[in-house]
Amino acid sequence: MKKNYRIVNAFVLTTITLFIKSTNLYAQEASEKITLDVEKAVELALENNISVKQSELKLKTARRNKNTSWNSVSPSVSLGAGLSKSNKDFDDNYSTYVSGKINLSLSGNIYSNIRTALLNYEAGEINYETTCRTVEKNVRSAFYQILYLNDKVKLQESSIETAKNQYESNLAKYRQGAISQLDVLTSRVDYEKQKPALESAISSRDNALAQFKQITGIPQSNEIELTGSLDDVLSLKEITLEGIQAASPELKALEKNLEIAKAAVWSNRMTAYSPVISAGWSYQPTKSKAAAAREPTDWIDNGALSLSVTIPLDGILPWSKNQVAVQNSRDTVKDYELQIKDKKTSIEVQNQSSLRNISQHISSIESLKASIELAEQTYNMTREAYSRGSRDFLALQSASNSLETARLNLKSEAYSLMTEILSLEYNLGVPFGTLLAK
Repeated sequence: MKKNYRIVNAFVLTTITLFIKSTNLYAQEASEKITLDVEKAVELALENNISVKQSELKLKTARRNKNTSWNSVSPSVSLGAGLSKSNKDFDDNYSTYVSGKINLSLSGNIYSNIRTALLNYEAGEINYETTCRTVEKNVRSAFYQILYLNDKVKLQESSIETAKNQYESNLAKYRQGAISQLDVLTSRVDYEKQKPALESAISSRDNALAQFKQITGIPQSNEIELTGSLDDVLSLKEITLEGIQAASPELKALEKNLEIAKAAVWSNRMTAYSPVISAGWSYQPTKSKAAAAREPTDWIDNGALSLSVTIPLDGILPWSKNQVAVQNSRDTVKDYELQIKDKKTSIEVQNQSSLRNISQHISSIESLKASIELAEQTYNMTREAYSRGSRDFLALQSASNSLETARLNLKSEAYSLMTEILSLEYNLGVPFGTLLAK
């Protein structure tokens, strides 16, 4: 009995050990570290993003509809069989048949149906392209936001480390009698009040990382490291649109919708006015036995050939459903024409506004570079004066805060400039990076 108990215990212990090892192995695999540059991040997003997959699925449906849009001219074919009998006597009174039928119907809107399916597919291509560009823009913007937040966290960590060292230095000087207790308390307050700022910066970065993983389809448990820098835009002097062939995705979508609306006018006109030609042929051998005859008849073909032409007259009545559909579709065309006109003006205004914002960001970056140099000189001079005792700690703290603020402002301005450039490239419909490469 004891031997069996030991065997069971050993089996349970082995099972638990294997489970823990497999769990640890899974956790290690799940927390795999991924190193990404901005291009690799975009590639992952286009492969894994849900919006892209949904748009691709809609495009696949539109392609199928386009490839089969001719099926309205395909004849319908059916096979059938039947049996009828009298309730009195089945053997003496019944009729049976088999049948085959072919029907074909032709109308004037066959071409418009094919044309509409083609235009819907082309609209699906534009929608898919727009979705991919939107996702790419969001990924690039999120990528550079994380770079900015990483820099912000590093600056906060550096600042809090400096404040900590200053506090410890002041504490040592106070114990030596070199400075007052007020300087020690002031440095301690400065050190403690920077901790929430660091925690806030870390929280903002972690939230941005979680959203970035969602966009790119990376599991939340995976650790990622981004390679890149916002310093690429710090040397930017000017952005021009010379030689740029603009192709706004939104304008392209509206222009395609206008084509679809015009096709709808033609389709509704054909429905209202064009005749419908129908043709049918059936083969129906029938055999029956009547009670009076007492003998079954031979098989008789009761099939027939039919041809008909139907000319709708509802279209000539201004209040008819078909006539109203024609008028409504014409109004839709006029509406899209107005939307396109307004969109062209709006795009021009947006582009000029983006150029002005970019110019302003570039100018601000140059000013911030100069202010950082001045802040560094001021801080160094103040630190030397403080070490000699000619400046108090509040002056040193103020100089340090000014330097930290200038550095953060430069990083923030660089991120704002990059975001504005991405928006302008999106509105222009050019590949991302085009304006930076000029």
